[in-house]
Amino acid sequence: MHGIVSFALGLGIIAAVARPAEGQDPTDLTRVLDAWHAAAKAGDLDKWLAVRTADIKKELTADITPPGHRKQAVLFARAQAADSYEVRHVAWNKDGKTATLFILAQFSAMPEVERPAGKMEESITFKKEAGAWKMELVRPLGDPDKIKHPADLNYDPENAKQDSDGNIGGRIVSVDFKPKYTVVILRVMDEENAVFLPPKDVLEKAGVTSETLAPWKLHEFDGHPHKTDSLKFFATAGKPIEE
Repeated sequence: MHGIVSFALGLGIIAAVARPAEGQDPTDLTRVLDAWHAAAKAGDLDKWLAVRTADIKKELTADITPPGHRKQAVLFARAQAADSYEVRHVAWNKDGKTATLFILAQFSAMPEVERPAGKMEESITFKKEAGAWKMELVRPLGDPDKIKHPADLNYDPENAKQDSDGNIGGRIVSVDFKPKYTVVILRVMDEENAVFLPPKDVLEKAGVTSETLAPWKLHEFDGHPHKTDSLKFFATAGKPIEE
């Protein structure tokens, strides 16, 4: 009971946090991404650089300027270009000037860089510059088939390490409201962690709704790790992470 009360108090500030803007058309972003992929496959580094933000373009231009570096840059660009991709989610910042596109990309084998065929989840950040969307950072998130998972999703609070405090943060994959508890699956790098919270009615009394704990939202939790499974966590407090 102490953990439930502590969690409710810890979550009391959540309702006041602003949410990112929703509903904008991802076509504006995918158009830029498609141009980047096409330029990479064609080996056209000028067009490949043209869709990047000013800072990233400056950094990459400096890298490929020395003699002999341009050929390697073409290989690097081609290695990043997906054969196809599926948009999984778009997170729009509330200022309307930045956004993050989440995709599942498919890649064919590329012997030149010893890359086998496979798939990769990626997050790609975009920023508006002079009224146009530009690509900022491309982050590989891992092959979804190789993600590590907890041994089980059993709720066993007696195995919480009460003498050890911890913190965990990541993007919510799923939320399951059970009669006596809530389990949030939280993606952290190449791992999916099971975070156990109080039941839905307790959360709602603390101002935490199903919209607060929703898939794709960034969230962090304080609490206690599991005694034997490093991918299970018992939360005593939590708060959203602003995008």
